[in-house]
Amino acid sequence: MTDTSRRRTGAILALVVVIVLAQVALRGCNGADAMLVKGTLDRVLPTPQQTVWAPCPDPSAHTSSYRDASGSYTNYIYEVEAATEDGTRLTVTIILFGREASGQGWLEINAKGATGVHYDSVEASEVPQAARDALGAE
Repeated sequence: MTDTSRRRTGAILALVVVIVLAQVALRGCNGADAMLVKGTLDRVLPTPQQTVWAPCPDPSAHTSSYRDASGSYTNYIYEVEAATEDGTRLTVTIILFGREASGQGWLEINAKGATGVHYDSVEASEVPQAARDALGAE
């Protein structure tokens, strides 16, 4: 990457962050707005990307919720205690679109920084033992 393209990329990232922060400031900040800022920063900054596992949260354990852009559904924000393959613990934010969590089973989460980018339900047998041990699960 050349110096010019690096500067251009940096300027674009800075502009994205400024736009997001300005929108949050104009609307007032709530849990969903804070998640938007945090998620945007995790995606544009060079934060580590990793796979983590977490028990599926209890349905009522969401930290915030908001209506989707169409107003048709409610999206739910969860802060989940997760662990990496080697048992390192961290808190990851995930959004369930249009539904609350089931509270059953495990999630495999692809995270960038502390933001879940993608997640899938998995069986307990698919969760590394060190992750289960770190989270106190059997």
